[in-house]
Amino acid sequence: MPAFDIAGAVYPAAFTAGDFFDYLAMPNGNVGCVISDVSGHGFGPSLLMVAASTLFRLLAETYLDLGEIMTKVNRFLAKETDEDEFVTLLLVCLDPRTRSIVYTSAGHPPGYVLDSSGAVKARLQSTGLPLAVLPDAAFPVAGPIQLDPGDIVLLTTDGVHDAVSPTGAVYGPDRVLEVVRTNRTKTAQEIINSLYRDVCEFSHREKPLDDVTLVVLKVEAP
Repeated sequence: MPAFDIAGAVYPAAFTAGDFFDYLAMPNGNVGCVISDVSGHGFGPSLLMVAASTLFRLLAETYLDLGEIMTKVNRFLAKETDEDEFVTLLLVCLDPRTRSIVYTSAGHPPGYVLDSSGAVKARLQSTGLPLAVLPDAAFPVAGPIQLDPGDIVLLTTDGVHDAVSPTGAVYGPDRVLEVVRTNRTKTAQEIINSLYRDVCEFSHREKPLDDVTLVVLKVEAP
């Protein structure tokens, strides 16, 4: 899409991951972006991830209301998963014509919108329970949030914030935002690379103990 630089990456902790992100073609030319974390990691959560991602792709082709999409996916997952399984998920809908986003979040870590100076312009807080917890749960939609040239939308999974150093210090959201702020003039992919590299250096590991997923959307001048 003109005037948008978008990138994403999944870094699995095991051979397979329970995290995923995807871009969704939605009605009226809108574009959805979903980022999610299935409880646990490895082969079992990866199968649940495949089911959830397939449902979102199918429903996004027909439904524009994010709450309706989440409700339908949640009902399916609540029937098909074990009691101890759940999915946190953040679903964002970008309207490229108005340069605005709306979102809904099922117990997922906050996303952020940073302005051109690096200040936090908006937090994409959770609006509902994780998926598969209650079959009749509601998922309110928040926004719209207007995007301006230089803004950065950052979506992550908890493997980023929860990374731990050898001394037991937690990486945390403040450090996440500082790394993005420092690298805000770089491309979306370079911001992701810088953040993942910093997480690994902080934890003194070649890769973190938990799956790490990152999505960055930069708004450029029209």
